[in-house]
Amino acid sequence: MHASKQERTSAFELTWSLSNARGASGDPSLKLEYKIEASEELYVGDRLWDYDDKRERVPDPFGVYRFVSNDSLRLVFAQAPYPPNVMPRIVYKPLFSRIRAGEARQREVWIKLPVDEYSSLARDVNAPTVLEEVSRVFLVLSYRPRSTMDHDPAPPPNETAESAGYIVHDPVLIISSLEVEPLPVKRRTGYIARFPLPGEPGPGPVPPPSAP
Repeated sequence: MHASKQERTSAFELTWSLSNARGASGDPSLKLEYKIEASEELYVGDRLWDYDDKRERVPDPFGVYRFVSNDSLRLVFAQAPYPPNVMPRIVYKPLFSRIRAGEARQREVWIKLPVDEYSSLARDVNAPTVLEEVSRVFLVLSYRPRSTMDHDPAPPPNETAESAGYIVHDPVLIISSLEVEPLPVKRRTGYIARFPLPGEPGPGPVPPPSAP
């Protein structure tokens, strides 16, 4: 399976694709590749992160958030939603990569099949699931042109832009979709705050614990 899509605006051109492949371990995998070519200076929110055992910032080990909703798989490089009745201590806002005018940013992310649902606020990929198939995949990125900012963004305190990226507020979403051959996904049967597309309701509240 190989499927690709191209999106173009006055600020950038996005090309992305999905293909079946074998990961480094030999497991069946899905390879996500994307390339953003900027016609003006852009900041793209594609640096998802976590903390390691020393409480130091590291790249998110899963590379991209994954949500199964309305018969689609959503691959998300944007703020993960959280329940309206829970305020997490850390929301893990994505950090941003700078792409100068005339330059490009290109990456690939390997996703083991079947695809687990996963986000910064729902990391337990061993939670109970049911196996399903989807035939549509959404890619969600966030970006902001430098021309819309009053000043240059900065990296997090005591970190460098090269290692961590930049802090950028009020980005705009890039949402693109592909029709694909049926992909196996593992939808969680318990509660998870899933990423809503524009026009969809946000996640509902976490239900109260069941009575014993």
